[in-house]
Amino acid sequence: MAVLPLRQFGGRWLAGLGSFVLTIGIAPWAHAQDNEDEPEPETVIRQEIIVTSAHPELPGSTEISGSDIQARPHQDLMQTLREEPGLDASRRGSANFDPNVRGLVETQIGTFVDGTRLFAAGPARMDSELSHVSPQMVDRMQVVKGPYALTWGAGALGAINVQTYRPGFVAGDVKLHGSGGVRYGDNNESTDAFGGVWASSERWRFNVLVDSRQGGDYEDGDGNLIPGDYNSAEGRLNLGFQLDDSTVLDMLLGYQEQSDLDFPGRLLDATYFYTRSYGVELSRAGAGPLSELFVQVFNNRKDHLMNNDAKPTAQSNPNRIPPFGLDVDLPTESNTLGGRGYVTWGEGDWHWQAGADFYALEQTATRFITRRDLGVTIFTDNVWPDAEIDDLGAYLQGVLRRGKMELGATIRVDTVDASAGQVSDFFLQNTTGGLDQNETNVSAAVSARWALGDGWSVNAGLGQAVRTPTTLERYSDRFPSTKFQVAAEFMGDPDIDPETGRQFDLGVSYVSSNLSFQANLFYRVIDDYITVAPDPDLPRRLPLSPMVVYRYRTGDEAEVTGGEIQVRHRATDWVSWRAGLSYLDGEDTFFNEPLFGTPPPSAHLGLSVGPDSGDYWIDLGVTIVDDQDDVATARLERPTLGYEVVDLVGGYRFDSGVTLRLGVQNVADERYVNHLNSLNPFVMQRIPEMGRNVFLGLEYRP
Repeated sequence: MAVLPLRQFGGRWLAGLGSFVLTIGIAPWAHAQDNEDEPEPETVIRQEIIVTSAHPELPGSTEISGSDIQARPHQDLMQTLREEPGLDASRRGSANFDPNVRGLVETQIGTFVDGTRLFAAGPARMDSELSHVSPQMVDRMQVVKGPYALTWGAGALGAINVQTYRPGFVAGDVKLHGSGGVRYGDNNESTDAFGGVWASSERWRFNVLVDSRQGGDYEDGDGNLIPGDYNSAEGRLNLGFQLDDSTVLDMLLGYQEQSDLDFPGRLLDATYFYTRSYGVELSRAGAGPLSELFVQVFNNRKDHLMNNDAKPTAQSNPNRIPPFGLDVDLPTESNTLGGRGYVTWGEGDWHWQAGADFYALEQTATRFITRRDLGVTIFTDNVWPDAEIDDLGAYLQGVLRRGKMELGATIRVDTVDASAGQVSDFFLQNTTGGLDQNETNVSAAVSARWALGDGWSVNAGLGQAVRTPTTLERYSDRFPSTKFQVAAEFMGDPDIDPETGRQFDLGVSYVSSNLSFQANLFYRVIDDYITVAPDPDLPRRLPLSPMVVYRYRTGDEAEVTGGEIQVRHRATDWVSWRAGLSYLDGEDTFFNEPLFGTPPPSAHLGLSVGPDSGDYWIDLGVTIVDDQDDVATARLERPTLGYEVVDLVGGYRFDSGVTLRLGVQNVADERYVNHLNSLNPFVMQRIPEMGRNVFLGLEYRP
């Protein structure tokens, strides 16, 4: 009930907050001062990204600090991944980027927020699972580049877990803390006004985080105007209680509304997203061999509406069939109820965890197509036909720490039930197998790390994860695909096989006081890879669709090889530099051609100048991306040209905690496209990236 006023008034309230922050320069919350020079770590939002290609419970991960994240003026959380080797994101508009982890996409990547499983709100995938979390609210983001996060949830060939901020319990006097700021970008007149207030004692804690983001159309490097409007307002609340010395109860509430979003990379735009999340956690530290007991339940509810008001299909055209304009409305719901629990204990050098989790995903979407001039409904169809996917999983994990070696091993078993409500007679006549399907999936992984001495270590991993097909892959009735970026119609298969991804990783790293180096190689095979093939016997649903209807089908294998190299070096007290390289090569053996959506080779270089204290700095970043000619021509994928982009940012932190940021993205105003970006379905060209963008930020962080 507490979120209802925010839904009704959240946009205006947060917009007003943004104006207030801009006016006074810092967040308008009290910040208790003490006699120490530094605040307690429990009262600071860390904002760090952890990237690993092994069990997330093992050390040796790549860490990107809060200062690096905050220096990147991104409006979308997943856009921050683009500057890390092996990670990328696809654009469909100005907001709601979709992550790509070593070529893994969509539900191949298990996505979690504060441990809760998330799924996209709409069948057109205008939102990724993590697009409803503000970058400013993230305390920690973990990215696992392989099938090693099996304790997090089911079907994760790769995984991302975002943890929003919550303060620690602190003994002594209660102190109120706050932070906030505003950022502005001139290219699309984007603003991001954010803030938070939190406090804690020995027995309780609370925090409130809010954010208001908006932007407009943007110019590419050639001065072309690209539709890019969006509005977003978000709030998160955490209440925590330490019931006794070993038991903690946390309650989490979240709400976000996004409205009036342009998606040039989709057939439709978005009228709104409404996202509500609720969660309760109970953790207890054990005595004796039992070290921890944890239980969590959550409910994530998303409402979404799409429209074609600004698309060519809304206009009359005598040279088209049909010649009259269409009015398309597509309301959707995607609701997830879930929970998880585990116990941990130790035996000698072994640390064990046994747990179980479940989710019940319900998805409903109905498309209404009306003749716009007469208001007469032409037809209605079920895009998500009251579909439900239920997953119940259990796992056992052991972590061995002995001498210079650490080893993690996990086995997981999931049972999946999929079902659908009313589907069309055409769907029943042109598919095989019943609407109700069930499967049992077994996943397992082992990874290890050895310390060689003098800062050197090696790591290796081998894992398997099984992904159940999505609602569209099972039940699509001639609806456009999201994964293959083609505006054709696609037909589902209720009893399509799940994908089984197997991956081998090998890496070496070196860490000293001023230098870190990592090199990783991997090989992945996805058996029963879900791909698409044309079926000329299927008639189109809409006359405006391309001539051929495709079927989702189980292919043979998808093979991917690749790797990353990353170096960070503090050369002097004033100068540091970084470099990252990544390479992927993929093949779809069913078509005997390159794997669809494989990112091209890329390099990220950077040079920072500033003192160790971080009070002021200048950072020069260069991104170099190669051409991508290895494309899946059987699925109409098009090649892209390479590019070089230069960014220049700087900042100054005052003694009061206020930081001024100023920078220029795409200094040379180059027109370029990311190979993963969606195609504009009406002109069949990829959505270009933003041209030169000058941004300014003013923030207060304790």
